[in-house]
Amino acid sequence: MSDAADDAQDYETHRRASALADAAPKPGPPPLIIDGVACCAECEEPIPPARLKALPGVGLCMACAEELEAER
Repeated sequence: MSDAADDAQDYETHRRASALADAAPKPGPPPLIIDGVACCAECEEPIPPARLKALPGVGLCMACAEELEAER
């Protein structure tokens, strides 16, 4: 049988998990492949190789990713 302390701990665990899920990065669109080059899904500019190496499968260039984050 649970008591008030157990209920409070369960509530806090749920709230913490929810907050962490909300704060986690949201996946963006996959990159466009134009002539064999990974390009931004928004502006269609090539995504720099260093960005692709750091974040494999990223679909937005830095400028478009920052703009999307600012909107969120």
